[in-house]
Amino acid sequence: MKCKICSREAIDRDFCQLHLKAYQNIKVTYQKWNKALSVNWRQYLEHIQKNSLTGEWAKEVVKHLIEEDNKNVWKNKEDI
Repeated sequence: MKCKICSREAIDRDFCQLHLKAYQNIKVTYQKWNKALSVNWRQYLEHIQKNSLTGEWAKEVVKHLIEEDNKNVWKNKEDI
């Protein structure tokens, strides 16, 4: 199976090793941000996406997560 983001071989959660590490770092950092600032997941993703210090792998993961979240929102609206 291929990574959801790139063409590398996926190893876990449908991510390659590089994108998986970025995803894990994003999750760990979110827990710290949420504790300190009470931001929700989407706000956090949007903030790190705009941050010039965010690495390329993390930005690719964030873009993917936001796109998936958007799909889920529209999917849920169709159920109403």
